[in-house]
Amino acid sequence: MARHPLLRGEPHFSWRSPDVSRVENLSDIVFALVLTLTAAQGVPDSFADLSGLWRDAIAVTACFALILTIWHTHHVFFRRYGLQDGWTVLLNAVLLLLVLIFVYPLRFMADFVITFFTGGFETESEIVAMLQIDQVPTLYLVFGLFYIGVQIVFALLYAHALNRADEIGLDPTERAWTRYEVEVAIGIMAITVVVVACGYLLPEPFGPMAGFLFALIGAVAYGCGVLAQRRADAAGGGATASP
Repeated sequence: MARHPLLRGEPHFSWRSPDVSRVENLSDIVFALVLTLTAAQGVPDSFADLSGLWRDAIAVTACFALILTIWHTHHVFFRRYGLQDGWTVLLNAVLLLLVLIFVYPLRFMADFVITFFTGGFETESEIVAMLQIDQVPTLYLVFGLFYIGVQIVFALLYAHALNRADEIGLDPTERAWTRYEVEVAIGIMAITVVVVACGYLLPEPFGPMAGFLFALIGAVAYGCGVLAQRRADAAGGGATASP
């Protein structure tokens, strides 16, 4: 399979839309706004505040990483398939709305987690003032609603591309890896549901630590990748094209 000359790091796909559409222009503006809101903060009032900015930097970096991961998945989708139909535009609008709504809860969660695990709270009363232990499950629920919503959108987008595979000319390898994207999104949704359920059902201290289960996302992605490669090989399209 020939690779598009602008495509790097994707041996399984050819880009069908090397040019940026108006839908993507709007999306990039929204993502840029969200990244700006994530990093926005006041000027430190004292040297003590300034010396503690490294925790804010870590929290901002964590939020940036998550948002940029979402942006990259969004970017790759439009490059791979070039879809501009009404269903794609609607799902894209839902994704942008989710990112806009949840930007502040994401920053709050990142600030608390980083401050807590780096010893930023001097007293227990400071911890309780920001987040009480019985509120942690609700925080997981808020994040879970955002993350599940994002993954539902991506699952529907890639399923839509798979349904139009003949029309946009997907070869067997591309179909296998498009299905991979749907399966990974479903796997992430399942993990998120488990995290939220554990947050509510498990006793302390296990419930509040349920977020570590998100580490399973790597295992899910790896397993789905193995299955995708097997499907591509079985369909006779598993060979990697040369650049």
